[in-house]
Amino acid sequence: MKKNWWVFIQSVTKTQTIKDALIVTLGMGLSTVLSALAIFFIARFLGPGDFGLYTGALAIVVIVIDALDLSLGTSIVNFASKNSDQTHALVKYGFLLKIVLGLSAGGLFFLLSPLLSKLINPQLLDPLRFASLFIPLIFLYRFPRSILQAQKQFLKDTLVENATSLFRLSFAVGFYWTLNFTVITALAAYLFGALVALLLGASFISWRFLSARITGFTKSHFFSFQKWLTLGFIVAAFHGRVDSALLLKLTDAVTNGIYQAAYRFYMPAIQLASVLSLVLAPRFASFSDRSEAKQYLFKAGKLTVLLSSVILLIIPLAPLFVSLIFGSAYYQAILPTQILSFGFVFFVAGSPFVSYLIYSLKKTHWFFILSLIQLIVIVSLDLLLIPRWQATGAALATSLTLILVNSLTAFLALKS
Repeated sequence: MKKNWWVFIQSVTKTQTIKDALIVTLGMGLSTVLSALAIFFIARFLGPGDFGLYTGALAIVVIVIDALDLSLGTSIVNFASKNSDQTHALVKYGFLLKIVLGLSAGGLFFLLSPLLSKLINPQLLDPLRFASLFIPLIFLYRFPRSILQAQKQFLKDTLVENATSLFRLSFAVGFYWTLNFTVITALAAYLFGALVALLLGASFISWRFLSARITGFTKSHFFSFQKWLTLGFIVAAFHGRVDSALLLKLTDAVTNGIYQAAYRFYMPAIQLASVLSLVLAPRFASFSDRSEAKQYLFKAGKLTVLLSSVILLIIPLAPLFVSLIFGSAYYQAILPTQILSFGFVFFVAGSPFVSYLIYSLKKTHWFFILSLIQLIVIVSLDLLLIPRWQATGAALATSLTLILVNSLTAFLALKS
């Protein structure tokens, strides 16, 4: 058995997938460190209450961004990966949709901020209004990255990602020393970091697609791939962030800050899953033979199982990490941190199965169904467990949901 695993590791490390994954992993590893430093800095100097408001505002605005934008980005990656007569027109149409939807959603979000804060937590009003600026900016920031990912220019893509993290940290430290460090200035650091990265990403890509002519066929072809993804990402946006909103609604900002501190330890796991998706998506999209794609899936699945097992190391190290990084005010985050590790093992291990369903089998409707299941499960468990165990209950709900949904995703991919 050991010999077989060693042969597998030797063979898989020689592939272009691993070479690309290494570039992205190293780049995102640095980005993760910089992002973690920014988050830890913000959490420590804002304190649990204001940190809860900061993460709550981010969570709510990211629900809007991901619900409307992720399907556009995924479609752009899919179409830009192919060399066809319609490629430039499809990319241009996706770009124009980003501009229109980003500006419209940002304005509507600003107008609805008073209602949202009234429904969730009155202290969120000003943070939500400021966060409305994120929507059009992040829509545009993600566009160059989608093009770079489709073209497998992973080094440039990771440079853009690192620019975001580096300048977010730089602005956060700068605001701390020069201004009154508040929830708003912490959000401003996030905003300016994304703005610098957008300018860098825009300089890396060709804009020749803007001269392409958009036809009725362009629009119908774009939406034929995107429609189920749009529904799926709308649902996924909610299940990915709803725990923060429910914690603010059912408990308070301090409890949300405790849970979000625990959750932040798994940003490297989320980044790793993102790395794998970036590398795997254009490859699964390029396979014309299903058996070849299935063989590739088995290799990728074995690799992600090995990588995900490392996450369990956080269990014995959680007390030390929480105390060292966040301070004594966050001691209640230890148990939630440990509980979350089990769910994120399944989350990382499930990465290739999602890419296989979407890009190889083109079963985008399954993505929507799985996202809907995840939303129903996470909300049900949150409503059941948060009132009883607060931050620990939210961690239990998240882990159980990730285990269930990723197991189901793997089953569907292997059965197909």
